[in-house]
Amino acid sequence: MMKCNSMFALLLASFVAVNYAAAEELILADNGKSAYTIVVADDASPSTKHGAEELQTFFEQITGAKLPIGSDRQPQAAAEIVLGNNARLSELDVKIDFDKLGSEGYVIRTVGNHLVIAGGELRGNMYGVYALLEDHLGCRWFAPGVSRIPRHKRLAVGPINDKTVPVLEYREPFTYDCFDGDWCARNRVNSSSGRLEAKHGGKVRFADGFFCHTFNRLVPPDQYFDEHPEYFSLVKGKRLKERSQLCCTNEDVIRLCTEGIRKAMQGQGDAMAFSVSQNDWHNYCECGKCQALADKEESQMAPVLHLVNRVAAAVEKEFPDKVVETLAYQWTRKAPTTMRPRQNVVVRLCSIECCFSHSLAECNSDANRKFREDAAAWAKIGNRLWVWDYVTDFQQYLLPFPNQRIRNDNIRFFIRHNVRGIFEQDTYNTPHSELVELGGYMTAKFLWNPDYDEDVAMNEFLAGYYGEAAGPIRRYIDLLHDRAEKENIHVNIWARPESPHLTSALLTEADKLWQQAEQRVAEQPDVLRRVQLSRMSVDYAIVERARLMAAGKLPADADFKSMAVRRFPLFIKTFRASSLTRVREWSAVDKDDYAKKLAAALGIGAEK
Repeated sequence: MMKCNSMFALLLASFVAVNYAAAEELILADNGKSAYTIVVADDASPSTKHGAEELQTFFEQITGAKLPIGSDRQPQAAAEIVLGNNARLSELDVKIDFDKLGSEGYVIRTVGNHLVIAGGELRGNMYGVYALLEDHLGCRWFAPGVSRIPRHKRLAVGPINDKTVPVLEYREPFTYDCFDGDWCARNRVNSSSGRLEAKHGGKVRFADGFFCHTFNRLVPPDQYFDEHPEYFSLVKGKRLKERSQLCCTNEDVIRLCTEGIRKAMQGQGDAMAFSVSQNDWHNYCECGKCQALADKEESQMAPVLHLVNRVAAAVEKEFPDKVVETLAYQWTRKAPTTMRPRQNVVVRLCSIECCFSHSLAECNSDANRKFREDAAAWAKIGNRLWVWDYVTDFQQYLLPFPNQRIRNDNIRFFIRHNVRGIFEQDTYNTPHSELVELGGYMTAKFLWNPDYDEDVAMNEFLAGYYGEAAGPIRRYIDLLHDRAEKENIHVNIWARPESPHLTSALLTEADKLWQQAEQRVAEQPDVLRRVQLSRMSVDYAIVERARLMAAGKLPADADFKSMAVRRFPLFIKTFRASSLTRVREWSAVDKDDYAKKLAAALGIGAEK
């Protein structure tokens, strides 16, 4: 009996040792070959199957080995990558609490010679694939068409036991280049404006026509004002038809808004959010009933929230998976004192007035101090608080804008204030604005993982996107941001070329750094083009400040003007060749007319 027990113990020890060694390192591929198969269920979700195909594609790029994709109905093989909640999990005795993972969370776990990736069917399994590729195999997707896919003759991984559930339910870098569906999925953003298809797991979708500023859509003044002026805001004793808001306490207005939202929910079943929100101007209603409520709650949000809550209550039982959204924006930004949003109401807090050269949490400007107060108040009462944040200069899309360093700080600030969804409005209506690709990448990284290191995100992008030009460009970024921080210069989203965060000395140094950047990649046409397109930002600041000097609106500087004249033809050449369609948010640019007028202002003759 003693010998049997000893023999059993020896065999058990040997078994444990072998499996421990296997668990220490899984050799996924060697010399272009792999023993692994990707296993998915036959009835897996479209995004799970797409995740399997993505893993197959990138694994082959990394190792040269193309992994077969098999069914969980097939007999278990010795080495498998198990994707999703399929039969293999029970066979391997793997227990996962899928309810806690939700629709986007996942686990990645080594189990003997198997690698398990399992999460939510909607997007979690697919996100788990991208997490393996990114976090463990070193892949990065910087911009559409620009990625880093490592190459390995031998690919092995050690023990993995990851569990990730995103802290934000809605993540949107609202940026032209970030609308690409594959880029969105690979960077794990579920943007409402992204070209995300069923294979990507869809997206957090606002209903068409119900993204924001919907008062006029729900109760059109042209249709109702003449017969029912009482539906619209009373301002200084007069009901307004033009640039009006709604009388939010009027029962007929509440009925019409409810009917409009119910109809939209019936017709757009795949949408999640339906906005009942103020028009994009002031003129809130000053009637007795609206003002009594506003006075009682110490906020003009009160009448709006009264309307929104009534609409939400009316549709809640019929559409339990939908939310009614509204804006806490400008005159409605302050939270009411006692009113509370209903469970199916999303309040989207807007930061439009703030300084963005310093973090929201630490900036000493009055604008940021007041925003902190409002954010703290909403954090206490909002059941489902989202944010509309701003990350570009809407007045001057090309102007150097020192906000790269504060993107992660602000996202963390929002999360500390119970925010569950973030919309980052960038240059959404044109490519090739100021450092937009960098901003989009960093924003996506922080929305998924707010603790992602800022320097890592910036440096890996610069190296991947600009190659050997990364060093001078990083020094330029630091130069720009250091001045705004050290001199405590507050920069908002309407900054102009005369803004004090820009100086002749700074732009002269910036010009030298970008020249170094171009020289380093002069023999690499694709990378050189990226550098030149990004350099447009500094060139734009140089020529526009020289224009102001010529007009007597800035002090004259002969050396600076000479630099502007030198850079003018190179800037215009890149400007014309770029896909930039506007230099400010609200109007398209005629490039020929712009070049002609700028040349005349600088006194260098018409540019052909």
